[in-house]
Amino acid sequence: MTLENEARRILDITEGFMKSQILFASLKLGIFDLLDTSAAPMTAARISEAIRADTDATKRLLDACAGLGLLQKVNVDKETGDGEYQLSKASRAFLTSSSPTYLGQSVKGMASSSYKPWGHLPRALKERPSFLISPTGLPQKKSSTDPLRTIFVNKRVISMMAGITTVFGARTASAFDLAEFQRICDIGGGSAPLAYHLAAAYPKASVSVFDLPVVVEVAEDERHAGEYSQRVSFISGDFFKDPLPPADLYVVCRILHDWTEDKVLVLLTKMHDSLPQGGGLLIAEYMLDDDKTGPEVAHKYDLHMLLFTGGRERSGQEYKRLLTMVGFTEVTVRSNNYPFGHVLARKAPKYSAQL
Repeated sequence: MTLENEARRILDITEGFMKSQILFASLKLGIFDLLDTSAAPMTAARISEAIRADTDATKRLLDACAGLGLLQKVNVDKETGDGEYQLSKASRAFLTSSSPTYLGQSVKGMASSSYKPWGHLPRALKERPSFLISPTGLPQKKSSTDPLRTIFVNKRVISMMAGITTVFGARTASAFDLAEFQRICDIGGGSAPLAYHLAAAYPKASVSVFDLPVVVEVAEDERHAGEYSQRVSFISGDFFKDPLPPADLYVVCRILHDWTEDKVLVLLTKMHDSLPQGGGLLIAEYMLDDDKTGPEVAHKYDLHMLLFTGGRERSGQEYKRLLTMVGFTEVTVRSNNYPFGHVLARKAPKYSAQL
C-alpha cells in the first residue's frame, strides 16, 4: 500500500493541470457569475443554453466542478444522476466578480499568461540567467531593458496581483503589532489591497502607497469606499530612482522576490537610510524554510520568479542576513503564515549606538 500511495501522489502531481483547466474553463465561460445572478439553482441544460455550449459537455464540466468543491449539486435524481447546480461557499466568495474577495483576476492571469510559459522551465534552467519569459508569455533573451516595468504597468496585472493580498492581507497587517507606527508607507503597493488592511487594523495611522504613476492612476480609480480608506493616500514615483516618502514604517509585500540580491540590497539600503531612528520595515513574501524543503507555495513561486523576473524566493535567514548587512537590527522572522512569511526589522535608535 505504501508504494501504491506513492504512485498515487506522483499521479496527483501529474494530473494537477487537469484541475486547473477545469477552473480556468469554468471561469472563462462565466459559469460562476451566471449562477451568482440566478435566483435559484440551475440545470445543466439552462446553463449550457446561457453559455452557448453543448449540454452533455457542460454537464460533465459542472459535475467535475462539483467534485472539486467549486459547485454544489442539489435536487439530484437518484436514477439518472441529473440535478441542479449552485455556487459553493468558496466559489461565491472567491470566483464571483461581485465579491469583494474576488480571485478571478488572479486565476485568469495564471490561465492566460503563466500556464503555457511554465512549459519552458527545462529551457530556463539550461539558459539561465539569460532566459526570461516576456510580458507576452514568450521566451526572450534578458536585456538591459527592465522587463518588470513592462509587466507591472499593465492594468490587468495590477488587478491580478491585488487578489491574493485582498484575501490574505489581513494576516500581514496582524503578523506583528504595528500600533506604534503612525506613518506607514506601502512601497510598490499597487492598487492598495494591503494598505486598506493596514488602515483598518491601525485606526491611528496614516497609510500611503508609493508606486509608479500609471499604477497610482489605477489605484485612484479603484479607491475603496469607507472611513478607513480615507486614511490611504497615493504617491507617484519609482522606488529605485526617486526619494521614498517619509514614514515610520515601510512595508514591502511581494516586491523583493522580483529582484536579484544586488537590487534587493539597493532597495533595503534606501529604505534603511530613509527611516527615522527606531523606524521599521515589514517584509511579506512567499518565504522558504531555512532548510529549503518547503513550503510548497514558496517553491512554486521561486520557480515562477526564475521564469518571469529573474528574482527568487528567500528564507527567513536569508532576509535576516540581507537586512543586517544594510544596518537593520532586531530582525524577527515569522515564516509559518500561509501564503506569506513575514519579517519585521528596525533601524537602531540613537541611544543604541552609544551603548
